[in-house]
Amino acid sequence: MKGFNRRLKFILAGIAIPLFLFIIAIYLVPLPGRIVSPDYSTVVKDRNGRVLRVFLTKDEKRRVYVPIKNIDPLLINTTIVYEDRFYYYHPGVNPVSIVKAALLDIKEKRIVSGASTIPMQLARIVEPRPRTFKSKIIEAFRAIQYVIRLGKKKTLELYLNLAPYGGNIEGVGAASLSYFGKLPYKLRPGEIAFLVSLPQSPAIRWPGSSNRKDARDKVLKRMLKYHLISKEDYRMAFEIPVPQNVKKFPFYAPHICELAKKLYPNKREITLSIDLNTQRKCENILRSYKYHCLSNGATNASVVVIDNKTSELIAAIGSFDYFDGENQGQVNGFFSYRSPGSALKPFLYALALQSGVITTKSLIEDAPYNLNGFMPKNFSGKWHGLVKAEDALSLSLNMPFAILLKRTGYMNFVNLLSKAKIKGLLSPDAYGLAIITGGIETRLINLANLYACLARGGIYMDWSIVKGNISKKQQLLRYGACFLTLNALSKRGRPDAPLLKDFTIPEGKIYWKTGTSWGRRDAWSIGFKSRYTVGVWCGNFNGRGTMGIVGSNLAAPIMFDTIKAIDKGSDGIDWLWKGEADTEYTEVCSLSGYRPGEFCPDTVKVQIVKGIVPYRECPFHRAFLIERKTGKRACPEKIYRKGELEVKVMPVFPPLVAEILKRGFPPSYPPGCDTGQGNSGVKIISPINHSTYLLSDSTFKSVTFQAITSSKKEIFWFIDGNFVFKTNSSEKFVKKIKKGKHIIVAQTSDGASDIITVDIKNL
Repeated sequence: MKGFNRRLKFILAGIAIPLFLFIIAIYLVPLPGRIVSPDYSTVVKDRNGRVLRVFLTKDEKRRVYVPIKNIDPLLINTTIVYEDRFYYYHPGVNPVSIVKAALLDIKEKRIVSGASTIPMQLARIVEPRPRTFKSKIIEAFRAIQYVIRLGKKKTLELYLNLAPYGGNIEGVGAASLSYFGKLPYKLRPGEIAFLVSLPQSPAIRWPGSSNRKDARDKVLKRMLKYHLISKEDYRMAFEIPVPQNVKKFPFYAPHICELAKKLYPNKREITLSIDLNTQRKCENILRSYKYHCLSNGATNASVVVIDNKTSELIAAIGSFDYFDGENQGQVNGFFSYRSPGSALKPFLYALALQSGVITTKSLIEDAPYNLNGFMPKNFSGKWHGLVKAEDALSLSLNMPFAILLKRTGYMNFVNLLSKAKIKGLLSPDAYGLAIITGGIETRLINLANLYACLARGGIYMDWSIVKGNISKKQQLLRYGACFLTLNALSKRGRPDAPLLKDFTIPEGKIYWKTGTSWGRRDAWSIGFKSRYTVGVWCGNFNGRGTMGIVGSNLAAPIMFDTIKAIDKGSDGIDWLWKGEADTEYTEVCSLSGYRPGEFCPDTVKVQIVKGIVPYRECPFHRAFLIERKTGKRACPEKIYRKGELEVKVMPVFPPLVAEILKRGFPPSYPPGCDTGQGNSGVKIISPINHSTYLLSDSTFKSVTFQAITSSKKEIFWFIDGNFVFKTNSSEKFVKKIKKGKHIIVAQTSDGASDIITVDIKNL
């Protein structure tokens, strides 16, 4: 009896110890990398779940991950019945099947049947090996390891997502897309049978093979036998033809899909905020304008559509044709840095309104000033002298906005842009006043999002390309400032877009702005009606400019047609009542639109941002002592009798403005009156004060002299104290000057003068 017990102990120990070591090995031996972190394709979907793009994996496979909960249950059950009927009853290997297979292999003296379970097939897929007995042992170990450590559900999910389905197609997700153009969420029995038949012999069963139908029919019979489908389903399945070829994978919205892949490199599935229906509408509209753009010298265009409530991108087109290599079609136009032209002006206007710098009726100079070396010209080439602030915006004038930027504060405006994520390639202080006329670079997606902020009444939100990824709100501009800005942006028949008479503008109130960069390299138009903001850019990715690249000619028609097609709502902007409530009326000078001065004769009421009274006093009205009889200014040297003089208030404009308007000059003194004070005023236009001229080889440098005066008197020029020549107002004169520093004086006969210095140097 003792001997029997001893033998029993040895037997039990002989079983227990190897079993114990085997279990330890199950947990100590690391799982293969492809099991721990499989390399799946990135799948990009639209907001409604439609597949837009499937990216290849690092090993050039189409391998789409689909969670087992999203796979059609009939496909799962059919796979188990066909591949491993006792899947839920064995630990990873089926002992009965192994014994049967071993007897058959011994009889045939070669491996005929492998008795592979689904976990064993997964092991062979993950770590391919020659079909030997040693390989079978390793596969059996891995199969048990997978079941114990991962569980049956996860193991089955991995198999379905990694199994081969022909060519570079792996996993049931990629297979369903490749053969049926849809993910395996809900499939027909015939489709399921075809998919289940492939992994055993994908090379000889996929489309194009004569065996594909027989293999599918075999699976259908198995499905009927095990009551997975009804006889009616079975009969109807045979009426559906097997796939004849592999379908092309979806390839929609390529630029936004690539941007999503770049921004979210580790995500297997990205659900964009893009709506495919809207995307395709926008693509069709953009394509219809291709010839119009090409005939005007623009080879590409981009469009973005932003939801005004959430700042989500609803559509995004990077170029006319992604596959146009000649015109760099793969460049993402809406994410490239370009010059916005005058498209930033509405935001400076709103900032100036809420800062008390201007009212909508304030007059701003529009004359050829030199602002520390910056001398912007208007697109039309004409000067207006003085222009109301709201007209300066609707006319998109450059000099008034350069002056407005200076008065509002450069850094105040830059800080506003920075909060709205409008940042150029250089540091903020590198752009200077030119920032307001397109000197800074920005992206269409960011600029359109800034307009969406305006559409929300100044509430800023970061743009998002992922569905539901909505950022926090930030009040960037006041409702009242936005309300007054929209009044200017909604004007129809504006002179800044004369070519739009040839195009149809949508019904209802549209708020919009165009922009054209220097050199006519970039044409912009951004606008909104109620639900969406649409931004359009046209130009050339190589930066080439042509005369036809103008915002109102190229970009605006595309923008209007897009709004007309996608924004059918008639509700308009829902916060306008808040904007109007954030305004009030105040008295301003009827001429200048600024706070009335002591000499302003009349005032009018103007709408301003609530509580923000313009701090600048009217600079134009001045009081003069005038001779009643002649209308001349009273001469200080003359003694007048009572009643010969009167005080008269009149508008006096800066010399350049007065010269353009041909009015607004101060009254002149009577003949023979020598005040020595420069009563009429004179301004040197050229050369520029403190300027430097470089000599080449000669000793002299030719310099153009020009000055203006508010009187009709001649202007006398002195260089270093010596009289050299005389001119009339605005008359140009060219003279050579020697090397060195020189003091130049322009003076009229009534004593008005202007003094500058120039420096002539060698190269």
